[in-house]
Amino acid sequence: METDFALLQRALTVALNLACAVLVGGSAAGLWLRSARSPWAAALLPHLRRTLLGATGAAMAALVAILWLEAASMAEVPLAEALPAVGSVLTATHYGLAWMIGAAALVVTGAVCAADVRVQSGGASSAVRIAALGVLLYSRSMVSHAGAGGDFTWALLTDWVHLVLVSVWVGEVIVAGLVVLRAQPGSVSESRSDCARYVDALSRSATVALSGIVLSGVASTWRVLDSPEDLIGNPYGSALLVKLGLVLGAAALGGFNRFFVMPSLLASLRDTAQSQRDAGRRFATVLRIEAIVLVAALIAAAVLTSTPPPTAD
Repeated sequence: METDFALLQRALTVALNLACAVLVGGSAAGLWLRSARSPWAAALLPHLRRTLLGATGAAMAALVAILWLEAASMAEVPLAEALPAVGSVLTATHYGLAWMIGAAALVVTGAVCAADVRVQSGGASSAVRIAALGVLLYSRSMVSHAGAGGDFTWALLTDWVHLVLVSVWVGEVIVAGLVVLRAQPGSVSESRSDCARYVDALSRSATVALSGIVLSGVASTWRVLDSPEDLIGNPYGSALLVKLGLVLGAAALGGFNRFFVMPSLLASLRDTAQSQRDAGRRFATVLRIEAIVLVAALIAAAVLTSTPPPTAD
């Protein structure tokens, strides 16, 4: 039963992290497009709203399922008999406290996402959603390896920053490739300008997020490993190396887009005499491949978070 629970726990963790990333990426896209008034942006914002609502629902379903599974695991009972243990987990454990904080933050996020598009574009609504997402991700760090030393430690803060930046990178890539850039801006100059600003903001944000991911990842790894030899010959080190390889692969794809595809795309968007269709399709295709690699990295990360580091032995 423990093996089945572990596999299900990892699958649900991937689903929750993916949904949170889409919420972060969709919120970032909404911020960048909040002042856009072009036909392309106007047609896109309702799609973003539906994406955010879908991600909220998926995150809540995964969060509830993880709680149920945790209760069954703690009580050592089958899933069908876990209901009485759920209340005990919520009221008597640190995990339950973290879960309730995350659930409350997710409800606030969903309420903002459900508002009218014009309301969502307001500064106050954006600030509330960003704060709620930050709290939601912090609640996930509270139940990670980093939270073992307390809820307000440098280790937990580093883990939270890492999780936020990962969500920014993964979410922006998925939302850009599967939602925003599915529709071409056409020949309207205002639409082309809005699309060019979005692509530029996406590239800059992903670059900053990746830089922070490297720094926070190195700090977290330094904390849990005594030496480079700890990377070899144990499940934690193997999962970490797989995750690192996938992140490097995704970074290479992002670099290819940034330095080889994006310049021609931006040039064509800013020159109404040129067609941006081919460059736009190439840019979006690379983003979609990058998104697949990043989802694989999330799977590796879920294995990592459920595997004790060698220093814990």
